[in-house]
Amino acid sequence: MLTGLLMIGSGAAPVGATGILPPHNPVTNLAPSPNFLSSGLCRETLVATPCTNPCVRLAGQGSNRRPVFPAYSGTPTCTQYVLLALNAARSNEGLPAIVLPTNWFHLGPQEQIFVIVDFERTARGLPPYLGLNRQLHASAQVAAVHETDPAYARGFHAGLDPQGVPGMGSILAMGYTPLEADYVWMYDDGWGGSSSSTPNFACTYAGALGCWAHRDQLLGFDGTFNFGVGLHCTTCEMGTGFAIVKGSGSFTSLIELPAGTPPPMYFTWAKNVVPFLGTAPSTNG
Repeated sequence: MLTGLLMIGSGAAPVGATGILPPHNPVTNLAPSPNFLSSGLCRETLVATPCTNPCVRLAGQGSNRRPVFPAYSGTPTCTQYVLLALNAARSNEGLPAIVLPTNWFHLGPQEQIFVIVDFERTARGLPPYLGLNRQLHASAQVAAVHETDPAYARGFHAGLDPQGVPGMGSILAMGYTPLEADYVWMYDDGWGGSSSSTPNFACTYAGALGCWAHRDQLLGFDGTFNFGVGLHCTTCEMGTGFAIVKGSGSFTSLIELPAGTPPPMYFTWAKNVVPFLGTAPSTNG
């Protein structure tokens, strides 16, 4: 499930950018390959991953056994399976494959959301969001628990964007891994042909203003839907949230433009991600 407040900014592409950048969006949704939304073929066996999708397990006894998706999974086998689909989608845009930082499995879901969002930005030549702020995190975490978009964070003084509006954007996704949330935000955010095949609830028909709006929000631009922090924001900070709600993971992202000098952060791109990158996306900024 996807909803969100969205961003507006300059549509000029940065020098050296690759992939599709706002105001342009993909022509169509990409079905994940491999399909982490399906269990695949499951077999009666005692091995740890009885289904083609290693994120899925079999539950029940005898004829009542059925595949069950996790509320959340951060295992290496599940992570790599979803990452295969994410990298296939990125390849379709001419983007390099994501190589997860060496500290990935020591990070919580909130930190992983931040990392994957900045991978999407830096691969396209955009500056990374600087890091995670505790005030923004508090708002994002409350929203994750309530399955809603984060609101402006108390105690965080937002600056004005080019349109004169306090710079802010926020989104929500339901799923079982941060990589799945990123996939549907970035590569499955348009009209799917019917409401039942469209994860983005704001995309109600082909060409609706809400189509690809979550993608635009993460990249920092939306020219038609709502105000926000801007495509080329160099001082923006994030807050992210995660909770298990009704048997599913709830992931939230909140981005705000600070008024003046960026306030302190507890997790940053420069200190907590860049030193752990190997053959990875651009680390500009």
